[in-house]
Amino acid sequence: MPAPPAPAADPASLAPVTAGFGDVIGWLAAGVIGLFKLIGLAFDGLAWLVGWIWWPVGQVLGFVIDVLGDLFAVVGSAIYAWIAQVAPGTLRYVDLLSFGPTGWGDDLWTGTKLTLHLAVVSLGVGLIIGLLGAGAKLAPNKWLNRLGDAYTTVIRGIPELLTLLLIYYGLQFGLQGALALLDTPALCAALDLGAKLDSLGLEAANASICTDEPVEVSGFAAGVIALSLVFGAFATEVFRGAILSVPGGQLEAARAIGMSRALVIRRILLPQVWRFALPGLGNLWLVLIKDTSLISVIAFDELMRKTFIAVGVVKEPFLFFGVACLVYLAITGVSMIAFNRVERWASRGVRRV
Repeated sequence: MPAPPAPAADPASLAPVTAGFGDVIGWLAAGVIGLFKLIGLAFDGLAWLVGWIWWPVGQVLGFVIDVLGDLFAVVGSAIYAWIAQVAPGTLRYVDLLSFGPTGWGDDLWTGTKLTLHLAVVSLGVGLIIGLLGAGAKLAPNKWLNRLGDAYTTVIRGIPELLTLLLIYYGLQFGLQGALALLDTPALCAALDLGAKLDSLGLEAANASICTDEPVEVSGFAAGVIALSLVFGAFATEVFRGAILSVPGGQLEAARAIGMSRALVIRRILLPQVWRFALPGLGNLWLVLIKDTSLISVIAFDELMRKTFIAVGVVKEPFLFFGVACLVYLAITGVSMIAFNRVERWASRGVRRV
């Protein structure tokens, strides 16, 4: 009597490949995943650096606020009592904007700090993208020219909100669909990818790639990517115009006296490029500050999101939206003063006509 046929083997139960071509493919895949992890760590490091730079400033501001609060506590109490006598109906609004469990001042302050954090990180990444884009558009290689033109044309032609939604939702659904198409649990089992990722210290990547867990993209990462791409596209044109504004005779003279290309860029080109580019970059920074409000649509708790929450709870839209306007105007005013000072510093020694 013939033996019954053996059941088909489950791909997920296949013995992992330990040698040969499949093992090489597994290590290559683990290396690529590790590279993306390093890129993510670089973004985290940049965010940490910005936070570390902002930390002493925040501590000093907090100390000053505490000292002023202690010094003017009596004055504030007297003003509060005077308001209670003259216009007692306005005390409710003062209480709503106060710091503490009964007010929304601390929530708005937290949202303001997140807005500045998001804007500064996006500014740093966007400047790098802008410099690379300008270099691509001015490079002698026509393929780099086309790549730079395609990038600036596409990003500048799409609304910022649509760019944000495409990145936030597109990354999640795209990665989820790619993982489902590749049948990553079976593929990981066949290539022994999980063990390789664990040996590289990528246990989190093993848990997210080699299982059926849903892919999640943080709102901060999506916001930084979207705002950096938009800022970089416009900064590309600013840097390109600034580079073309530098007299070519100066660059030729520097090369004639024996300067290397890197030295010419560092000593001759970049100092003058910043001088020509700063006015345009200042305008882009102000636009970037306003564009951070778009991140509220993906539930990132920046200033606009905190304001919407306060309005939804207290039902005082004019009060809280008005305060948000004042905060954005304050950031804009301080930024304009800072950029004016930086422009004067960059133009030192230049004769004004």
